[in-house]
Amino acid sequence: MSDEDHDFTQHEQHGTLTYPTPAGALKKGGYVCINNRPCKVIDLSVSKTGKHGHAKVSIVATDIFTGNRLEDQAPSTHNVEAPFVKTATYSVIDIQPNEDSSQPDHLSLMTEEGESREDLDLPPDATLAAQIKEQFEAGKEVNVVVVSAMGIEQVLSFKNATQN
Repeated sequence: MSDEDHDFTQHEQHGTLTYPTPAGALKKGGYVCINNRPCKVIDLSVSKTGKHGHAKVSIVATDIFTGNRLEDQAPSTHNVEAPFVKTATYSVIDIQPNEDSSQPDHLSLMTEEGESREDLDLPPDATLAAQIKEQFEAGKEVNVVVVSAMGIEQVLSFKNATQN
């Protein structure tokens, strides 16, 4: 079997999006991957060392992007995958309706350096999307907080820019 017969892209890509960390080193508010989803740890508990010599860490976390609650267990000395998580804030320049009305509207964003981005949509959370749109249409300067992890990039919150 030659290298051409294998698809390495998924594994390689996944490897650069996460890093190993000991399960015993996780903390509340930290990040972990559960079921290949980036999650924020909301609760941890460590059981006593069992007859096989490993304390188990029980992890309760919420998916960063969907808010779904996920649980996992791992021996405290074993490594678990943790996602690289980046947060960036952008100014909303414009909101264009999507040609497909079932899809979220497109955002035109500007970085602090003055570069524009046209590749993000309003968030799938209808309430958050409506709040952003309402503030923008009211003429307020709106900044969105974009979180990226494991190849997913999404607006997770917003704030009105402070007027000096």
